[in-house]
Amino acid sequence: MDVTNFSSQPHWRHCYRNICTDNFVERKHSFPSPFTTSFKTHSRTKKITMSSEVVFNLEYLTRLEESARTLESTPQQRSEMMFKAQREVDAYLEQLSLDHPTGWVIPPKETQGQDKLVQPGQYQVQSGPNQVQSGPDQVQSGRGPHETEPLPIQENGVSIDEVLRDFSRIGNEMEREGHPGHMAYVPGNSTAPAAIGDFLAASFNPYSLNVASCRRAVKMQQMIVQWVGRLFGYPSACAGNLTSGGTVATMVAMTTARDHKVPRSKDYSRSVLYLSELTHDGVAKCLSTLGMREAVVRKVPVDDKYRMDVNILRKFIENDVQNNLLPFLVVATTGTTDVGSVDPVPAIRAVATQYNMWLHVDACYGGFFVLCNSAKHLFEGVETADSIAVDPHKGLYAPFGTGLVLVRNGTLLRNSNTRQHGNYMQDQLTNPEDWNPEDLTFEQSAHFRAPRVLLPLQLYGVATFRDALQEKLELAKYLYLRLKGQAHIQVVEPVLSTVLFRIPGVSDNTNRALLREITTDGRFFITTTTVKGVLYLRVIIFCYRTHRQDVDVFINKVKDAVVKMELPEVEFCHAG
Repeated sequence: MDVTNFSSQPHWRHCYRNICTDNFVERKHSFPSPFTTSFKTHSRTKKITMSSEVVFNLEYLTRLEESARTLESTPQQRSEMMFKAQREVDAYLEQLSLDHPTGWVIPPKETQGQDKLVQPGQYQVQSGPNQVQSGPDQVQSGRGPHETEPLPIQENGVSIDEVLRDFSRIGNEMEREGHPGHMAYVPGNSTAPAAIGDFLAASFNPYSLNVASCRRAVKMQQMIVQWVGRLFGYPSACAGNLTSGGTVATMVAMTTARDHKVPRSKDYSRSVLYLSELTHDGVAKCLSTLGMREAVVRKVPVDDKYRMDVNILRKFIENDVQNNLLPFLVVATTGTTDVGSVDPVPAIRAVATQYNMWLHVDACYGGFFVLCNSAKHLFEGVETADSIAVDPHKGLYAPFGTGLVLVRNGTLLRNSNTRQHGNYMQDQLTNPEDWNPEDLTFEQSAHFRAPRVLLPLQLYGVATFRDALQEKLELAKYLYLRLKGQAHIQVVEPVLSTVLFRIPGVSDNTNRALLREITTDGRFFITTTTVKGVLYLRVIIFCYRTHRQDVDVFINKVKDAVVKMELPEVEFCHAG
């Protein structure tokens, strides 16, 4: 390194003066950066006296540097780690068509529609995923036979083989939501390009929430937000952000609603939030985080099609106004988690407008079905909503931790979240006209989420995702029609990709026994739900690996399970 050039760098001028003053000689290195240059003294102690009080030990610093350089992996090391990691991923993905969707390693009796023999007693199923938690220091109170403790954090590192071998055990101790037989909750899925997107985001590691830090990263995120806005018919003046999930997206929207409709905290206790009885529980949870725990929550009953009853909503609001309460927010859902039903957004919008309320639409599960021509009519009126929450980690098959919030009037969102930089950032060049993501959410230093959404869309094209989602709508319809003709089965006609069915005229315990019979060999994972006081078996067809042959196997399991229960002969019953 040339000393003259070194002294010309402002960050190192002070250091250079100290070195020259103490007459030390530069140690010759070919390091690429001045940050890696070190010096030694002519003395045997290799210490620099920086002043009369401070002694600096260069030998100690050198040892620290040598250790710290372990973090600077070489291309060969990165290739080796990636190769070995990919090998573990491939091994896991190969198991998805063989193992139980909750991670219990047993081969199914049927695979891809074909029978497969299982030797009696050869495999065991664990006692179930619903183990009770017993405190913050324990994950679950029980441990299955395959569970192990994670590799501990130690003072010294271990080999990549040991690390990956330990991590890969997670595949046997998790719900495999990418399994074609996982038809519970709203299963998350992730594609290979999404995983590559996360790898690229973590490797380049830009600060993606500020134009001054990385304009291109901001543009990538804004492109996704604006594209989703256009899907729902929002104007270009909308704004939004990628979030860690639907609950955070909802919280950002509700914060904007609160600041706009209830600007004084003294009014929080008389503010009223209106939900349907099928609204996701994450919405009400947000009130506590927002400091509105005292706010009133009204749960509006649903009609016979499981949609919010707008007449009852109006009566609730009228009564609250008469009692000097402040209706400020109503949440409509396009794709309820329990049923997949869609609230009448245009009618709810009319009520919200009449009473000067904010309308938020929860489209977390159902939102990206707007891509499908057969479902577009279900989203009529969403373009008038004040805000929308939707989950790319559902309908776009991004990894968990990918939500998106949209606010129709972007200025309102910005007003609620504008960051006031600390003094340490006073030298950063800023433009007031820039719409930085950090000014559109409470998050800062967030993960660069855009690549996990953008890369799959760029690589596969929107048409592929449209077809995958349309296939799920068709499979739900197919399941409904096949079950509709079965004796002893009552089935609810699906709106999206969720199908409810039950044995009518029997106890809930009998229907739970049907659930156990269907899932006992581990080929499928479904659950129950209770809607309007009635217990149903619930199937959601959402995994992109689930296809017709999987649904055929499931239908056969339902038929066989009903036969085993030896129910009396009855007429077909399919009314929902």
